[in-house]
Amino acid sequence: MPAHQYAHPLMQNRLLAKVSHEELNALSPHLKKVSLSHGQAIILPNEPITDIYFPLNALLSLVTVMEDGSMVESGSVGREGMAGVPVLLDANVTPMQTLVQIPGEAIQVKAQVIKDAFDQEGSLHYILNRYIHTLIVTGSQSAACNCLHRLEERLCRWLLMSSDGVASDELNLTQEFLATMLGVRRAGVSNAAMKLQNEGLIQYKRGNIQILDRKRMEACACECYRAIKDEWDRLLC
Repeated sequence: MPAHQYAHPLMQNRLLAKVSHEELNALSPHLKKVSLSHGQAIILPNEPITDIYFPLNALLSLVTVMEDGSMVESGSVGREGMAGVPVLLDANVTPMQTLVQIPGEAIQVKAQVIKDAFDQEGSLHYILNRYIHTLIVTGSQSAACNCLHRLEERLCRWLLMSSDGVASDELNLTQEFLATMLGVRRAGVSNAAMKLQNEGLIQYKRGNIQILDRKRMEACACECYRAIKDEWDRLLC
């Protein structure tokens, strides 16, 4: 398929938008736009990673799965990133799982195609190296956040990051999924969301959260949101 047919959707992903025209033209025959559904597992623990995904308006969650089946999110991937980083590092499997948190569209490409292009050390190599660094920062900051900050602050950070990832203030999320991602009981998420709604920061209906006052929500979020966002903006804008 000609590159120009992908031009508009590709620009929705911040990584692909920075790849040189020549490299993007070479990749274009291998790119496929796909629809991802809520809860879909696109990378399974300890299974070979065969495809890489560049979200356009979907949001993915990198989760750690425990022996009893419980899960906690360690990071998310939206339009600023890609799923399948272990392939770039010559680790073709990972103990982590990647799930679709918010349904939407993504660009799918065979993992080996991206690995081959990455190894050529062109613009794709440069931008993906920077992306890997931001993932490390995000994971480290999230670990500290989960230990040190109140649930309401963490929920604000998480909602803001999710909103940035899909470029929308409206998020289709259930309380059950929120609780899983934040590693808390559902009742805790319900109470925290109700508090934010009572303060006029969000509007929450079953399966849908709308951010009403982003500026105030940023003020209510812990320092981790700004620390992560500043690093993303510094390296990927």
